[in-house]
Amino acid sequence: MKRMIFKLPYLRFGRAVLVLTALAGLMSCGTSFSDTTKDSETECLKLMNWNLQTFFDSNFDGNEYTEFKNKKSGWSQEKYEIRLDRLASVVKKLDADVVIMEEIEKEEQIQDISNRLSGTFDFSKTYTHAIFSRDPDSSIGCAVLSRYPIEEISVHTMDIRCEQKQPAMRPILQCTVRLKEKSLVLFVNHWKSKSSGAEESEIWRKRQESLLSDLIFQAKKSGNAVIAAGDFNKDISEFDYREAKNSMANIVLHGTHDVEVYSPWILENGTYKLPGSYWYKENWERIDHFFTAGIAEVEDFSAENDGDWADSEGRPFRYQIWNGKGYSDHLPVTCTVRF
Repeated sequence: MKRMIFKLPYLRFGRAVLVLTALAGLMSCGTSFSDTTKDSETECLKLMNWNLQTFFDSNFDGNEYTEFKNKKSGWSQEKYEIRLDRLASVVKKLDADVVIMEEIEKEEQIQDISNRLSGTFDFSKTYTHAIFSRDPDSSIGCAVLSRYPIEEISVHTMDIRCEQKQPAMRPILQCTVRLKEKSLVLFVNHWKSKSSGAEESEIWRKRQESLLSDLIFQAKKSGNAVIAAGDFNKDISEFDYREAKNSMANIVLHGTHDVEVYSPWILENGTYKLPGSYWYKENWERIDHFFTAGIAEVEDFSAENDGDWADSEGRPFRYQIWNGKGYSDHLPVTCTVRF
């Protein structure tokens, strides 16, 4: 299992490299909400989650998907640099405190992304912490960039021996984002896709759901604020919906220990928020999720389609190697979490 944590450099004018060890002036955002009855000590974080769609670097290591295998594919250093610039432009515009990414190839790319995000004297905007994980048998992994310290990192994998051979599946990455005296437990997911068939692969998504459910159950026991994010390859309508008795839970995740979580995709009347995050066969799918539990509450959730990464219809502007155009086949999703 590959995993890594490191402090990211801040590049001043693209030349002098300074290694930041901490951010100054961490701020509570409790006073930014109109409800004055809320705890004044409440912290909040803006999170962004984005499946980057096969974000390989320009080195041909042999583990890439077929369309990225060699120079004959049309993939090049120049196209990689352009994709880096586009990614950085979206991250800067959406301005999240924590950026969660799926389908990134290797940890060295986090350094490349960090370089693109440098060039500001506002230290509160710099991403000084990062983690990356990838299963050794996988071509792509997950990464997190954070403006706040990342602690208590662990990677959870499954090794299931049964009559049906386990396919390659990405682990669940767990970490804690620390703000002052408070913290948020984050679980990063990229569940099994439906490319082998929706029904055939559902058993593996259910196993991943079971693992996540048990992890959230353990995290909640200490009274933590908890959020699970990522590409679950499962529409919100496919989860076990429960009519919310309060604003804190409307979905049940099933495992050894079932847990109630909240999904911001579901509106108060039981319908779903528009747009979705993934456009497939002329329909919106909502497969990129934030699930909160414990004392975490979601504010301002959105599938972001107001930018160059979406087409004129507000749908994801899919990246295409042959012409070098596009961003990703997913929209980024953002939310603010209060805890």
